[in-house]
Amino acid sequence: MMGLGRAVSALILSSALLCSAPSRADLRADEAPWLPVSQVMAELARNPEFVEALYRRLGRDPKAGGILGPDEIKRLREMILGKNFEELDRFPGLTVQGMGRSVRLAGAMLDRPSDDDAPPEPAPAEKAIETAAEEGLGIPAVGTPLAPDAYLRPLGFGLETGDRVDPAMAEHYADSLRLAELLNRFSLNTPDGGGRYRVVLDGRVLDTPRALVEALERSGHDVEVRDSRYFANFGDLIYQGRDVLTPFWIDTRLPVPGTDRNLLVPVSHSQHELVVRGPVVNADLSFYFGIDGQAVFRPSVTRDQAWVMGRVAHRYRGEEAMEVIRLAGVIVRAYDAIKRRHPELPFGGYYALGVCNDVNAMIELRMRGETTLFPLTLDPQFFTDEGEIGRLAESLPLDSRWRAVADPRRILGSLPVEDLAALPLPSLREDLEKVRTAWESGRLPRPGVGDVALLGAVVAGLLAAGLWSVRLWLVRRRR
Repeated sequence: MMGLGRAVSALILSSALLCSAPSRADLRADEAPWLPVSQVMAELARNPEFVEALYRRLGRDPKAGGILGPDEIKRLREMILGKNFEELDRFPGLTVQGMGRSVRLAGAMLDRPSDDDAPPEPAPAEKAIETAAEEGLGIPAVGTPLAPDAYLRPLGFGLETGDRVDPAMAEHYADSLRLAELLNRFSLNTPDGGGRYRVVLDGRVLDTPRALVEALERSGHDVEVRDSRYFANFGDLIYQGRDVLTPFWIDTRLPVPGTDRNLLVPVSHSQHELVVRGPVVNADLSFYFGIDGQAVFRPSVTRDQAWVMGRVAHRYRGEEAMEVIRLAGVIVRAYDAIKRRHPELPFGGYYALGVCNDVNAMIELRMRGETTLFPLTLDPQFFTDEGEIGRLAESLPLDSRWRAVADPRRILGSLPVEDLAALPLPSLREDLEKVRTAWESGRLPRPGVGDVALLGAVVAGLLAAGLWSVRLWLVRRRR
């Protein structure tokens, strides 16, 4: 029954994350390489064993919804138990501020034990050696080849969760893993001396991420850093061999011209990818802050599901690539220090310290003078002691602030396509085209104007009432 419980939890979480998927009219299921959650749920609901487990799970496990709070879980429960499966494909998205509230409430429930709790897999930064040491490069590295299904876990009922291995990346996975380990260890070296981790390469002693990558380039390796954007895939679900569409849609609060709806978009995932090719080292790495609570260099070895797409926004070589690597190393150290000071943060600091986009927005801001990523959620108060990273954090156009207004330029800049026509979901494409046209022509209404006006009226009313009370008090005193 452990597998059954995990299958139910995975599907609940994936349903929850599918906040507003396209309607069936957008793309026929038999024409797409992926399936909507509503179709998967409708088919699984025919199995009495699955339905019984689902009912138990919805009422028992407070962690089944992941980062969603109790309000969202309650609404989800009503839709699923009421068998309104089509509603799963139109489940309203959260605003950035609403997502923050949901994360805080979900975090408050983490102390409750669950039968499926398991010790987390150590993240790369947690494995870092902080004592003084000196080693060789260790590349080419020796490792067991990864099987195509190494990261897939069967859940029962035709469901699997996880990622498929990319055969090309798998060929040099051991080198990628070793290079990521080295860069993360170097990042944690204290900048003011003390015990340091070092590697000797061609007679040179190296102890920073930049120094290592520079040495590789000098020795004939091709080095490129790519600022890449995708749709975030929180579910990683496969049903009967087909991918399940599990984005996390978010309400931008931007009105879609000609409709009474706000623009909802799938949350984007961004990462800086380090690609090294040469006579000794061949590696693919990615850098981002993950839902595992780690801002680290990671070996890349899996193939994305087709619906997440992908676009390279910026490419860096030479000195620019070295500066990106340097700054990424500083970010690794800053996040490690913040998390040590604030172990109480739920989900490893995810949302409070940003989502995947925030660290990449810092790099883009440093390299380009602006950022084109959305949403950005970090709380600058956690970064006040972090020097360069603190200044970058404070300079970000944060979407989690109470009066924040979504920036159409950053929403469009976060998309994983160059041309909106390439988006496979017609309803999303049409909404984005309407918003872009209105924004470029200066006719896009400012979101939340009504809310601000109402707030102003309330404040004015309270102020007037207060002044009137003071006047009455003064009149009575004169009497």
